[in-house]
Amino acid sequence: MEYHTLSLLKIDKVTWYIFIFLFFSFLGVILGLSFFFKKKGDRAANILLGTYTILFAYELIYYCLQWGGYLNQPSHVHLNETHRPIWLIYGPLVYFYVRRVVKKVSFKWSDILLLVPSLLTILLVYPFYQMSTDEKVGLLAQGKPYSIYEKTFLPYNSIWVVLLIMLVYAYCAYFNFKDSKKVGYREKTWLAWFVGSYAGFVLAFAFFVALFRNGVIAPRFNYLIDIVILFFIGGLAFFGFFQPDIFNGKSLKEILPFVKYRKAGLSDALSLAMKEKLLRIMEEHEPYLDNKLRLDDLALHLNLSRNHTSQIINEHFNLSFFDFVNKYRIAYAKNLLLQNKGDGRTITQLAFDVGFNNRASFYRAFKKFTNVTPTEYLRHMEVS
Repeated sequence: MEYHTLSLLKIDKVTWYIFIFLFFSFLGVILGLSFFFKKKGDRAANILLGTYTILFAYELIYYCLQWGGYLNQPSHVHLNETHRPIWLIYGPLVYFYVRRVVKKVSFKWSDILLLVPSLLTILLVYPFYQMSTDEKVGLLAQGKPYSIYEKTFLPYNSIWVVLLIMLVYAYCAYFNFKDSKKVGYREKTWLAWFVGSYAGFVLAFAFFVALFRNGVIAPRFNYLIDIVILFFIGGLAFFGFFQPDIFNGKSLKEILPFVKYRKAGLSDALSLAMKEKLLRIMEEHEPYLDNKLRLDDLALHLNLSRNHTSQIINEHFNLSFFDFVNKYRIAYAKNLLLQNKGDGRTITQLAFDVGFNNRASFYRAFKKFTNVTPTEYLRHMEVS
């Protein structure tokens, strides 16, 4: 009776944030399941995003049970440590999702290798998993914060290896689309936010572990990391519903209500008119040949604010300002070479003539828009 009373008192103290986290947990489960049945967009990508969301929701539910003291009770004791292997599943899901939407790559048998760290974690913790209900209740009743490490093969500092692996997945996912020529400005922005949310979760997780391991913060404050989960993952998982619209041509301003331009007010008719005016300026006045060209300069030509000018470029051309300008520069450089006007010029001279500040940026942009380097392009021209 005394234990039951203390348990209820403990639950009462944390009811307010347990309720909040449980609400978002079940919302996450419903959201994740809805991805599985969503007809719009790429089905494989939706399934990956749904699985990703449900696993985060489960982790929130796990901590709610922990805060309420339920994981120490026989009815829920076998759920202990089930969240640990999930930490190493998030990364592969992020990587698979990004790869799918960028390259349309289906799941391959070799992808199972990316799940090895999670499977290895299960094996290391298995001695605890196979313990009986009474053994687990007795172990947890001792109240030792590190008792799990005494009963498993899991090294105490293995959490840092886990965090490192999680960051490696974020790195791989980011570089899957960073330089991709198959996705435009809108898609890259969405993917950067999606991968960034995962990386933000990992970094916040690492920060909490560092504070906890150095005695700066008590274990009971682990709900702080779950607030980060809600902020980073909850919001972006919701906007994952609009991912197909982003990839089908809608602007981010139309899809994400928090993405907007200052002093918004461009009507559709005016926006289209400014698009045509911008095309005429680029073709007739060739401002891109000026290596000091800035977004403000184009805004001055259009008699618009820099934000509206950026909006027109992003929405109508699906390019960033720099890619928009460099695309013209590379086209001009190719024309010079095709018309034999580049004879006698070095690559460096050509780079400056078409508006670049240095040879390296010219090489990067040339390969981005042609898939070959300027040297390879010249060699191909000589052969043909």
